[in-house]
Amino acid sequence: MCGIVGYIGYREASKVIHECLKNLEYRGYDSWGIATISNKNEINLIKEVGMIGDIKEVKLLGSLGIGHTRWATHGGVEKKNAHPHLDCKKSIALVHNGIISNFEELRKKLEKNHAFTSDTDTECIVHLIEEIKDNDSSLENAVRKALSKVKGTYALAIISNKEPDKIICARNESPLILGIGKNEMFIGSDIASFLKFTKKALPLDDGEYAIVTSNGYVVKEIATGKEVKKEPIIVEWSLEVAEKQGYPHFMLKEIYEEPQAITQALNVYPEDIKKLAEMIKNANTVYLTGAGTSLHACMIAEYWFAKLCNKLVIAIDSSELIEKGVVDEKTLVVGVTQSGETYDTLLAMRQAKRKGAKVASIVNVIGSTATRIAEHVILQASGIEIAVCATKTFVSQLVILLRVAIELAKMQGNKTEEIEKELYLLPEYIKEVLKLDSEIKKVAKELKVKNYLFIGRGINFPSALEGALKFKEITYLHAEGMSAGLLKHGTISLIDKDKHTISLIPAAGNNSTRIKSNIQEVKARNGEVLAFTMGMPLENCDFNITLPKCNELLSPLVFAPAYQLLAYHKAVELGRNVDKPRALAKSVTVE
Repeated sequence: MCGIVGYIGYREASKVIHECLKNLEYRGYDSWGIATISNKNEINLIKEVGMIGDIKEVKLLGSLGIGHTRWATHGGVEKKNAHPHLDCKKSIALVHNGIISNFEELRKKLEKNHAFTSDTDTECIVHLIEEIKDNDSSLENAVRKALSKVKGTYALAIISNKEPDKIICARNESPLILGIGKNEMFIGSDIASFLKFTKKALPLDDGEYAIVTSNGYVVKEIATGKEVKKEPIIVEWSLEVAEKQGYPHFMLKEIYEEPQAITQALNVYPEDIKKLAEMIKNANTVYLTGAGTSLHACMIAEYWFAKLCNKLVIAIDSSELIEKGVVDEKTLVVGVTQSGETYDTLLAMRQAKRKGAKVASIVNVIGSTATRIAEHVILQASGIEIAVCATKTFVSQLVILLRVAIELAKMQGNKTEEIEKELYLLPEYIKEVLKLDSEIKKVAKELKVKNYLFIGRGINFPSALEGALKFKEITYLHAEGMSAGLLKHGTISLIDKDKHTISLIPAAGNNSTRIKSNIQEVKARNGEVLAFTMGMPLENCDFNITLPKCNELLSPLVFAPAYQLLAYHKAVELGRNVDKPRALAKSVTVE
């Protein structure tokens, strides 16, 4: 995910910002830039594609500036799309993390009077501030008024050579933290950026902005301009710990980032979602293809298209699509791949294209091979995921796929209001699951056997597969996922006291009733059962974890962090290398 840095004080700003940005390299990025204001009130700017560490020194005049490392979500990996972005008069510079979901609407209006130099959504904000400020408004008021017109997620840092004694920064669902020094102030996406210089920090909350000077700061509400009193915290972390934001592993940090990842996915541009829905509508045959976790996301989406759209969309293992896919010019193949470099998925996409099919992709890395093969690309905007085990990128893929299914359902005239309303509650549902972390950790310690069976029904059959995958890839214990409906067709003969069953039970409906019956069959054979239930615990189970109640169509997203945490805590207990499990790689780029 992108990184923001700001500095105002007595030091050479470009040198400080350059060093702070290098501390954010672990977040992943494709380009970077720095802007400072000199003593002559001129904005100096450098922007580059590539690694900031490749440049030994950045020397721009001034003791005030902002910097950015960019993980591209809109616009290619080009110098013109790197941040900071300037207004037409080159008097305002701005850096941004997040997604502006109404940028196309804003850009159409602004293009009448402003010259755009990039393809980014971010540039809309700086021109919007410019337009408002031109009407004799202060920088602070211009930022507030501009943000009232902006929809989406953002962390922002803004400077102007007309008011060269301050930095304005603002936050909405993207992290932003102030670092408090003596006669100097820092701004960062996380504490790791400025930890060398100060351990005194003040996190901004959603809907807040700050006016930052060398002597201090004032925090206010974006909506009202009312001052907010906040107390700083003292951070006693090493840089390594700070990169993980205090979490012992990147995997746990990334699980806790799922509410934000879902929010980012909910703000991915509606036009991109609509275009993929149209492509699915116009195709005779549609394949969703991926490998591992991405395949499980495709399998869950298969249910959404069936239930919401009455549309047959086939989820298929990329390596099997090559073998048995029936592909022609009336076929659409959607490659789902976090890295955009998964060998089998790329092979399937290329083969489909050779046969005349249309090809789209849902991917997390702009500029990856999948983005170059596909005719249409949706960037899922999860930010970099460092742990090998896919967690937040999985839920992001699911949100994108569900949004496409809902869009197609709307095109067909189907009612979607209820599911859409609940979809936007997902970040809160996930936060409720995360509150159960200590309870899940306690249960993980009680699981003593070496063999596990994950079961689910309907849309949660793929959830059972994903839960088992997470468990075995980091605990190194045997785990199998399957449809509970197949239990009696062979697997039940394995049930005994040495094989635990982990069941995923939605709040209500036929699948809930049926899986409860399957659990009784397991219990009758002396099998121990851990039940992830929704709404209320299940009697006669050995362990119960009760999750927030939701529509069954959304339940795969709510189950995900629960079984991810179970796998994580069991792996930690066993002393496994959680972030880098043996024999596995983040991206499988060979056959």
